[in-house]
This record gives sequence, C-alpha cells and structure tokens, in this order.
Amino acid sequence: MRGLLTGILAALILLTLAACGSEKTDAGNDGKEEDSATVNGVVNRMGDFLVLLTDDGTYQVFDFGEDVDQGRLEEGDSVTVTYTGELGSEDPVPVAVSVEKTDAV
Repeated sequence: MRGLLTGILAALILLTLAACGSEKTDAGNDGKEEDSATVNGVVNRMGDFLVLLTDDGTYQVFDFGEDVDQGRLEEGDSVTVTYTGELGSEDPVPVAVSVEKTDAV
C-alpha cells in the first residue's frame, strides 16, 4: 500500500512540474525576456555540454548557463533542467540555466 501511495504522489508531483513548465525569465540579455521551460530526465553525459535522456526517451543536448554548478552533477543523476531556447535545436543549442537533482521515480 505504501508503494502505491508513493507512486501516486510521485505522479502528482510530475504532473505539477509539467503544468509549471513554461515561464518568462530575465536572462540578463539587456533586459530582454526569454522563454524558459523545464524538462525532467537522467544525466546521460557530462562535459562541455549536458546530454539528458528525458523521461519520454529522447536525448537532448544543452549548453551550460553561467550559474549552473556542474561540479555537483554526475552521469546517472535524475534532474530537472530549466532551459532557454528550443529543444532539439542545434543552432543555437538550448542553454540549461538551472539543473536540480530530483529523486528517481
């Protein structure tokens, strides 16, 4: 019973995060506001950029924003990435402005 409740709670949290996925932020571009969104997944590869295996099974590549602390991230971590730009775009690549570890579901 406890496992079922935990699963339901996790699903509700994911639905809440998905509903809050898009917002406006001031990314420091001379006062211009940029759209930001969030995506959940697992860190697949780290280096000069982040490769994320998203919850829907696709790979997404992100450049790191200035405020992202890469030192506390490891391959295999479950994370929520807040980013600017368009997923799947290669020119320019989306920029991860925040990467927060989450509990695996």
